[in-house]
Amino acid sequence: MTFFGLVLFIVGAVLGFYASQRNCLIAFITRGDMNFWTAMEILGGLVALAGIIIALIEFVKKT
Repeated sequence: MTFFGLVLFIVGAVLGFYASQRNCLIAFITRGDMNFWTAMEILGGLVALAGIIIALIEFVKKT
């Protein structure tokens, strides 16, 4: 399942980086503007974090 965690991380990172091209998170922090791409950027970050955690847990279980 380490493979699943790595794939989840890659998908989340790509989604987050694609959404961040619009400077959505900066606008959300400075002005409070929340739109679809800001939500996608936050979701991508959470998915990438979950992928890292899953990959690390599975890596530790294997050793």
